[in-house]
Order: sequence, then structure tokens, then C-alpha cells
Amino acid sequence: MDITTEKDFLVIRVPLKQDVFDYFGEEIIGKADNIVGIISGDEIGFAYQIDMSYKDKAPQWTKIFLEYWEGEEKFKTLCNKLKIDIYKYPVCSKCHKPIYGSFTWKDGGVVCFECNCS
Repeated sequence: MDITTEKDFLVIRVPLKQDVFDYFGEEIIGKADNIVGIISGDEIGFAYQIDMSYKDKAPQWTKIFLEYWEGEEKFKTLCNKLKIDIYKYPVCSKCHKPIYGSFTWKDGGVVCFECNCS
């Protein structure tokens, strides 16, 4: 990340791509997305994407590093324009909180572990 000022603006530059390394971490074998749009309940913004292909796993994401305040639809439009993928976490149909791990289907909706046990 490169943070500077230009005239009256704070400018934050974040690479859109990151190097992908082989299984041993010795050789660069390609590029992968570095940024992902995250929709997590009422929290919306950009997070870093962690490449896990060296373990044959799907990517993981960090916490949101830049929040977006103009709503989900405008965020989706912006991500589409910037060609940035979006991940929307499922929301518990009972407590309405984002689900970051395991969940189940109960009473016709997604239910988090905590609500499923109560």
C-alpha cells in the first residue's frame, strides 16, 4: 500500500494483483487478485484477498480495510466498474448477523451455529 497526498487529497494506492507462488514459495507462477469487495451484513468495503492456491484451497479475506458508505447497490456497481470480485457473507435468518463460519438450514433459512444451538 502506498499512501501519499496530492494537492488536497489523500491518495491510497493498493495493487489490484499479487504474485502467486508455487507450493514451496520459491517461484512466481502467476498473478491473482489482491482486492475483493466484501458485503458483511451492514458492513461494506474492500478487503485484501489472500491467495491459498498453493494449498489447493479457495482464497481467504482480511478484515475490511476501506469501508464504503453509499449502500450495497452502489458498491456492487462500483466493484463491477473496477472489475473487482464481490463476496457477500450469508446472514442468519434468526439473529440477522453475518455468518463467517459454519451454518445450517432451519425453518426455511440460513441459521448460524449460535442460533441453531439455542
